[in-house]
Amino acid sequence: MWKERDHADFEICCGDEKFKVHIAILRANSDVLAKTCDDHSFEEAQSSVSELEVHPYKGEIDNLGDEDDPEVVGEMIHYFYHLDLSPKAGVVSPWDTEPHAEPSLVYLARIYVLAEKWFIEGLKAKVISAFKESLWRQISHPELIEACLIIYKKTTEPADERGLKAAVAKSLANGLEDFNKCKQFEELRQEFLELAVRVLKEIPKPRALCPGECSHCGRGAQLGW
Repeated sequence: MWKERDHADFEICCGDEKFKVHIAILRANSDVLAKTCDDHSFEEAQSSVSELEVHPYKGEIDNLGDEDDPEVVGEMIHYFYHLDLSPKAGVVSPWDTEPHAEPSLVYLARIYVLAEKWFIEGLKAKVISAFKESLWRQISHPELIEACLIIYKKTTEPADERGLKAAVAKSLANGLEDFNKCKQFEELRQEFLELAVRVLKEIPKPRALCPGECSHCGRGAQLGW
């Protein structure tokens, strides 16, 4: 279906770009876009994005949000058909020992913003995984500050949701000793108070020892271990 999109039955327009897609693929990946296709009423699906205009007889969505970048929309559509990020995202496995270019955290953050806007949970999960892998390899990623600016300005995340904000905070907490040595640390701490608070919450708390329990090996003297 990816290769035969010339005969697709729907079209998404964003900027100067037009993407032919299959309605079945949209329905399988986004309830919001599915409702748009079925009802020709985006207002019912997500009233917060008022600039979307639907043409029911043309079978297309025009003006997919003024702030949506065609490049990122193309990445979203790639995910719809492959259930994975494109090679353009530069994502590699953490155990890959071959030389490679680090993925752009800014690009990944932009993808996440779009995925959150359209409630594409699978794509959000892919971005979170890629972010964690990248920070696992390089905690002082050169794009970290710019990516955090996008994440914390353009996404929302309830306290009980483990989204990209939580993933970044967890990664920084796990590598805090190394990250403290980076020049980015102070700038991030001052610029993003919410991130600083989340990092503190993610730092593992030392477990209280039971009476007679050894602080080094954890064995309990009272049990004769």
